[in-house]
Amino acid sequence: MNIAVSLYLLEDIFRLLDYFDELGNRDELFFDKAGYSQRLEHDNSLWNLKLLIKQIRLQVVETYLRTIDDITKDEMNDLYEWVEDGNSIYNNPYMIFDSSGRPMDFINACRFQAILIGEQLCLFDDYEQDYIDNSDDCDDDMPF
Repeated sequence: MNIAVSLYLLEDIFRLLDYFDELGNRDELFFDKAGYSQRLEHDNSLWNLKLLIKQIRLQVVETYLRTIDDITKDEMNDLYEWVEDGNSIYNNPYMIFDSSGRPMDFINACRFQAILIGEQLCLFDDYEQDYIDNSDDCDDDMPF
């Protein structure tokens, strides 16, 4: 499936890069201006950076959601919680990797984990049923 990245997302990325470039080129200090506070300037810069990153992250999530078929409301809520905690959509909490050794994306890893849990439950149910069936065959006169 081909996904086109929106122009707004690219503009935000370039704006963020320009912002980093501006921070790196600051050689002058404004000690002579009234009300200047280096700490305040630093805190404002960090606040602006966090705001830009959050906006870009949400746009990346929206683009990612367009690539996923039949996403449920629970999956979407889990994804937004995962991203709000500062994690990437291209990583997962289960440390599940694809065949090439890269971490699986969040939704596909969650779906794969659900399949694995379902298979384990089926195996456990089969084992439990075999145990119940075989326990009736036991001889009650066994000394141990």
